[in-house]
Amino acid sequence: MEQPRPERPGLAGTKLVHCGPIWDNSLESDRESKRGPIAVLVCHGMGQQVRYETISSVAEAILTEARNKGAEILPVQVHLAEANDDFLARAEVKWTKDGYQHEVHVYEAYWAPLTEGKVTYWDTIKFLVRAAWSGLRYSRPFRPASFQRWMFGAPKKLTVSWVAWFALWFVLAFLLLQVGVIAYVSLALAQQWKTAISQPLPVDGITEWFKWLAALVPAMELASDWRSNLLHFLFWSLLIAEALFVRYFIIEFVGDVAAYISPYKESKFDELRRQIRKIGLNVGKIVYGFGPKVATVPEYDKVVLVGHSLGSVLAYDTLNALINVDNVCTSTERRSVVERTRALITFGSPLDKTAFIFRIQARREEDWIREQLAASVQPLIVSYEDYRPATLTWINIWSPMDIISGSLEYYDDPAGAPTPGQSVQNIRDPQAWVPLAAHAQYWQNEVLRKQLYRYVSETPAAQRVMGAGV
Repeated sequence: MEQPRPERPGLAGTKLVHCGPIWDNSLESDRESKRGPIAVLVCHGMGQQVRYETISSVAEAILTEARNKGAEILPVQVHLAEANDDFLARAEVKWTKDGYQHEVHVYEAYWAPLTEGKVTYWDTIKFLVRAAWSGLRYSRPFRPASFQRWMFGAPKKLTVSWVAWFALWFVLAFLLLQVGVIAYVSLALAQQWKTAISQPLPVDGITEWFKWLAALVPAMELASDWRSNLLHFLFWSLLIAEALFVRYFIIEFVGDVAAYISPYKESKFDELRRQIRKIGLNVGKIVYGFGPKVATVPEYDKVVLVGHSLGSVLAYDTLNALINVDNVCTSTERRSVVERTRALITFGSPLDKTAFIFRIQARREEDWIREQLAASVQPLIVSYEDYRPATLTWINIWSPMDIISGSLEYYDDPAGAPTPGQSVQNIRDPQAWVPLAAHAQYWQNEVLRKQLYRYVSETPAAQRVMGAGV
């Protein structure tokens, strides 16, 4: 039975927060003895995320599952290193089970500030309407439809469920209704407030002030019954709150999606997309050790990429980009990205929607050249044999109550993968059951915890066994 390894000496800082090279001799010794550590690179989802929040969520999920399995949890340490003219922080998660000490380093690709204030309300509305219209063109009511996508060496015919047509009309109708509600509330309040503030402020008396404030609510009649006034006030309060919430959600959450996956013929967000991808790629390069072959370059034997919501699209793009970097390097500079990647874990992912709705479909023969070029930069849909071996597992967690995510069906050859383990493993989360809120419920649920723990907790013996398949 192996004994837990001692803490690494020689690092500046305190016992739990230390600074130093991103990689050192003790970590290299651990790697050579097959004792870890394993790296996790997580990409956060849409909306306003706090820096390091996603690192904390992943670390807590792993430790919760380890604790449930009877492991002895060691204090979480934080390591700060210099990289790319900036500071890169990671959480070092450790636990001991059956005499073996596990160590996981959790990194984050943090991109939230890039989209702040860059996407307007009308940008997002236009994006959603165009997306719904594009989806309706390729779906049919009461019968399945199909569209073609270039992947795995040829155009592949992919099926669209007949339910998609009704779902898209429902979303479009709901969106137009909300736009109407927001416009109505905005115009009514603007007119009412224009009238109210044109009146002189009350000089004295609480009753006069109350009347002036009540005049800010549209159609409020203080002379009528107080019960009627109360119901009127509550109605408008709820209507205003609903309009503000929907507008906030559209801008802060859906707006991020609009910026990142709008059709490429629109150049407004090209630079923003490039910056977001660059953040993912830069952190990924550090984790996989691209750069000069020196002692401070990480040499993680196993890496797990994790992405929630829009972060799953970034995680997918980052892994593809890292494989491409590996492919164009000289033999001495390559970092064996495919062989070292243990898993890609996506949850709450809109990737199927990006493949079906948000991409330009080929209509003419010459369009397939463009589609082939677009597919070539996505190695994960180019070749199972070269880029989706049995040692690299793609897990996708989803819920039917989550309108943003879904089961991923458009990233596999419809004729079937060479082995079942090479296709996307779709896992439904029964605990994500609250409509709309399900999109954020995965973080607290058992399914995600188990999958994270599964791919970062293997002992060297288990790695050799599981390396043969899922």
